[in-house]
Amino acid sequence: MQKRSHFIEIACFNKESAIIAAKAGADRLELCSNRELGGISPDLQWVREVKEEVNIPVYVMLRPRGGNFIYTEHEITELVNYMEAAHRIAVDGFVFGCLKIGSQLDMNQNERLIKVANHKPCTLHKAFDEVIDPFETLGQAIALGFKNILSSGCKTEASQGVSLLSKLCMEGLEKINIMPGGNIRSTNLDQIKKFTGAIWYHSAAIIGNLETPDASEIKALLKQ
Repeated sequence: MQKRSHFIEIACFNKESAIIAAKAGADRLELCSNRELGGISPDLQWVREVKEEVNIPVYVMLRPRGGNFIYTEHEITELVNYMEAAHRIAVDGFVFGCLKIGSQLDMNQNERLIKVANHKPCTLHKAFDEVIDPFETLGQAIALGFKNILSSGCKTEASQGVSLLSKLCMEGLEKINIMPGGNIRSTNLDQIKKFTGAIWYHSAAIIGNLETPDASEIKALLKQ
């Protein structure tokens, strides 16, 4: 069997999307709700249903609301309770990012959530793109134990941030996966791959005004 050069994580905002993505061959799912807000924690009932129907890793977003990524202790406690419930339905990983005033990682809050993750892999999501110093944050993420960083290279889209993404991939090599995301489609993935050399890529694979990923687009992303 030919060795894969890259892997695709699909962001899914409902159960139907997750089933489509899994059947189309996605390597991993990131489940979240409310696309308009950029994704918040999904209802665990439909996460449970997805887990019962797919056989690929399922990560869930930990985000109590839209807006910034500066959380109160009450919100962090809510996320801890959510994670404990998510463990009971055997989710495979968690996606989150906690910042503090000054656009830096909140080391204490992130460490607390990583401990509750109990060795399940954690992705630092695009809160990363709001920090002042991405290279300092990269080192902090590695030290905390994050396994992945989802980033568009501190730009609106990954295709615009390839220069920084390339440097982050080099700096994080064999320590953490830098996962480009931000309007990645089959039409631009090959170019982003050439610049960054990343292994994992994140896409919603939504074409036009659809609410669900396009199966043919996912297959095209996998073939790039």
